[in-house]
Amino acid sequence: MSQLGRDVVRVRPRSARALGREALLVVAVYAVYSVIRNLAPQRSSLAEHNAWNGLRLEEALRIDVEHGINNFVVAHPWIAVPANYFYATLFLPAVIGTLVWLWVRRPQVYSHYRTALVVMTLIGLICFWLYPLAPPRLLPGAGFVDTVPYFHTWGMDSSGPSNQGVSNQYAAMPSLHFGWSLWCGTTLWRCASRVWQRVLGFLYPFLTLLVILATANHYVLDAAAGAVAFVAADRLVAYVERRRVSVPEARRG
Repeated sequence: MSQLGRDVVRVRPRSARALGREALLVVAVYAVYSVIRNLAPQRSSLAEHNAWNGLRLEEALRIDVEHGINNFVVAHPWIAVPANYFYATLFLPAVIGTLVWLWVRRPQVYSHYRTALVVMTLIGLICFWLYPLAPPRLLPGAGFVDTVPYFHTWGMDSSGPSNQGVSNQYAAMPSLHFGWSLWCGTTLWRCASRVWQRVLGFLYPFLTLLVILATANHYVLDAAAGAVAFVAADRLVAYVERRRVSVPEARRG
């Protein structure tokens, strides 16, 4: 066997083991996230109170666009139905696909973006426990239409209030749907070299924002908080990385 062949044989098992560890880490993080998210106390009165306060703040800031977008989509089923499936199915494959792309194409920055994703998710979990928030579709008297049961699309059982016993319906602030999409989009925008990939990175968070508002799953402020969670996680990880590099250099100096 040539030296190159021996090198390939040695590298592949290590790479496979590393990939296996990363896959286990991602699965474990998502499993823990799901469990802790759903264990958060569902204080419906407080969640609705927080939602009304948020709506009043949006009105004062003149960013209360949720009703208009929701009503428009309800009047156009050809938009509403794809939006429902977009919301229910795309976020997890998008995150996993971005992680795989980073692992294969940009391994030198994989650790940064993976860690930022985990930190952002942790920030979201803390907020879910501290600040329950009723999403628009579950806010009594607000006039929003829950597009999933309205159009009888897949995922209806997980959307309605009847499922509150198994899914935390008040984990809306921040919107991790938007935070995760911004993570995907920013990763592609920063790291991709092909134009179409960078365009996709720009469009995906924008489409996600429209979808979470159109389907009455989130408010504008939820999305803003999701963006803040992403930026905070990204900057925190970058700061820790710089500290790790600077400390050994200072010791050598």
